[in-house]
This record gives sequence, C-alpha cells and structure tokens, in this order.
Amino acid sequence: MSDSSSQNLHSGLQGAGVEPALLECGLMAGAGGAIADRLVYERPAYPYGHRLKNCTMGAFAYFNAAGATSAYRVHFGRYSQIGEGSIIGPPEHPQDWFSSHPFAFTRPQYMPNIYKLPDFARLGPEASEGPSYVDGVPSDTWIGHEAYVGAGSFVKRGVRIGNGACVGARAVVTRDVPDYAIAVGSPARVIRLRFSDAIVERFLKLQWWRYDLAPFKKDVDFQKVEATLDFFEGKLADGALQLLVPDTFRVTRSAAGVAIDKMAAPLYFT
Repeated sequence: MSDSSSQNLHSGLQGAGVEPALLECGLMAGAGGAIADRLVYERPAYPYGHRLKNCTMGAFAYFNAAGATSAYRVHFGRYSQIGEGSIIGPPEHPQDWFSSHPFAFTRPQYMPNIYKLPDFARLGPEASEGPSYVDGVPSDTWIGHEAYVGAGSFVKRGVRIGNGACVGARAVVTRDVPDYAIAVGSPARVIRLRFSDAIVERFLKLQWWRYDLAPFKKDVDFQKVEATLDFFEGKLADGALQLLVPDTFRVTRSAAGVAIDKMAAPLYFT
C-alpha cells in the first residue's frame, strides 16, 4: 500500500471512530470508551465500537460493525464471529442477599463511574471492605475458535461455546454448546452438528486455527470442506504448516487515556 493510500485509509477509519494508535497495532476498535479497563488481543482483531470489559481476543476475531454488543470477562477464540446487539457474559447480581442492587455488593474498582456521584459513594461499599460478591462469582465466559454467535443473542456468564459452534440469532444460551453444534432458541438447544461426526472429528484433530493458512490461500476452495481438510491434513503431515504466532497486545484504558503494551507471547498455542 502506498503512503498516500495508507494515509487515506487511516484518515477514513479515524473519521469512523477508529483509534489510529490501536489500528497501528492491528486492532480495529472504536474510540470513546469501547474498551473498558483492559483488552488483551492477538492481531488482527475487529471489535469495532462494541463494548468490551476485561476480555481477551484471539487473532481474526470479528464483530459485526453495526449495532452494540457488550461483553464482560469473555475469552474470544481465534476466528470467532459475533453478531451485533449481543450480550455475552454479563455480570450477575446476588438474588439471595438483602438487596441485589450494587450498593450491597460492588466496590469502587468494579464500578468507578457509579461512585462519581457522592450520593452513591456515601451508601456504597468502600474498597477497604475486602472481597466483594463479584470476586466470589466463578467462571469467565469462553467463545471457541471459529465459533459464531448470531445477532441479538444472550450468552450467560460462565458458559462455554465450543470450537466451530454456531449460536442462532436471538438465542438465549444458558448452558455449554458442544464443538461444531448448532444451537437455537430461548433457552437455546442443540438441533444438530454443522457436519457429520466424522468430519467434526477431523476438524478437531486438525485444529486449523493454530496455523498460518495465508501461504496456501490460492491452493484451496474453502467451499469444499472435505477437499480442504484433505489438503491441510496433508500439509500438516508433511510439516508444511507453520504455527500462527501473531503479535499480541494489552490495551488498558484509564482516566489518563489508553496505554498499549506488547505482550511476550500470543494468547494461544505457545
């Protein structure tokens, strides 16, 4: 790409709300607080302007550019795809306490904005009061490699969406979805696998998301599942597939601004 083309691209993306400093580090992310607290990601990743708090994201993870998805403490695998308007891993409030309102259980480090009003600060717990309910709630949420979450879905905190799984639009996912399963409805239920058991077994054995496929992009037709599996299985057996080792960064947002730090190793397959 020429210097002028690169400048035009950066100018256009900046106009669309993409932070240039993040773009330089392989992250297509919006300005204005789309990333809260921190995000650790392998490049490239495409969360655009969706709201992410304390998440991790594998290479080529992609969010639909439209709408607004919210994710909290979610680990997105490589090549995962997220539809707009979804809620993934939302915080849960205690239902067996005197009150389920944050004044009963939160801490300033978890909800700093709510503490900005002195009315809440007077009532809410202080940081010195020790562990909160949030600290005791187990489980992050996991979206597998090449998994797909359809638009408008709700994925309960602590759920694991398997590798290659597909969640239909507007599904309410309250339990784990197996590898390569298709789950739809409210509550979501598995209706079938994407492929036959034998093909799924081959996918899980190959784990193609571990490798750099770019050198072979002109040698395969991705519409042809078995032929493509044959090709990459052969390349793996020949030792021709190289691990994908993307640069990995941590983005931290605070009142002082955005800090970008390069990590020592990728999130996956080191």
